[in-house]
Amino acid sequence: MPPPAPPTELVPSERVVVLLSCALSALGSGLLVATHALWPDLRSRARQLLLFLSLADLLSAASYFYGVLQDFEGPSWDCVLQGALSTFANTSSFFWTVAVALYLYLSIVRASRGPRDGRLLWAFHVVSWGVPLVITVAAVALKKIGYDASDVSVGWCWIDLQAEDRVLWMLLTGKLWEGLAYVALPVLYLLVRKHISRAGIGNTFQGGANCIMFVLCTRAVRARLCSLCRCCYSRPLAERPVPEAPASSKAGESQGPRRTPGEPPST
Repeated sequence: MPPPAPPTELVPSERVVVLLSCALSALGSGLLVATHALWPDLRSRARQLLLFLSLADLLSAASYFYGVLQDFEGPSWDCVLQGALSTFANTSSFFWTVAVALYLYLSIVRASRGPRDGRLLWAFHVVSWGVPLVITVAAVALKKIGYDASDVSVGWCWIDLQAEDRVLWMLLTGKLWEGLAYVALPVLYLLVRKHISRAGIGNTFQGGANCIMFVLCTRAVRARLCSLCRCCYSRPLAERPVPEAPASSKAGESQGPRRTPGEPPST
């Protein structure tokens, strides 16, 4: 087996940008999951699909963050594990992004509501989790995932550059589905008159983009978050003890000088 290729040198600013992007994506995905858990009345079918998309984005951001932080210098077991997790999560994220757009298209344009929603959700689960899982397991079993010397990534592991059919596996483990998603999303959203051509852009900021659209740009969620922040800010002030009034101002207490019992009043 030939020795591993020397790693491509990455400047510190590149790593900082990628790490910051991963952190923001994880924060945005976590906020989406939190709003889904806190407010049950906002749990529509579309937001339920968005929950699964957020979970995939959260796993994707975490795996990329670990890969960049670890700074792999050669093949290792954690390199393969990180590459497998990022491959599965990133591919699943593209499928769930298209699933959200397809559901909105069927619900608004085709008016496909009612009993078929349950079967449609199961179909989304089978495709969005099942297809990435099969591809990832096959790639790991055939030893296609491994050290890529940062030639096609920014520090994390993906497809082993020593594989002869590496281009094919790069397509199967992400780039093919990414390209199809970029074609399908604008078409579907234009059909429902909601152009969101910037949704899911970039491998490490899907969660942040979804948070901006479905949390910060949603009036009901934004209002509840603001109310929650105001409540947390004002609560410490409300819990402070009220200072007692001075003794001289209490009701029923004489304002004159005190005297002992039996002492004659002063003249």
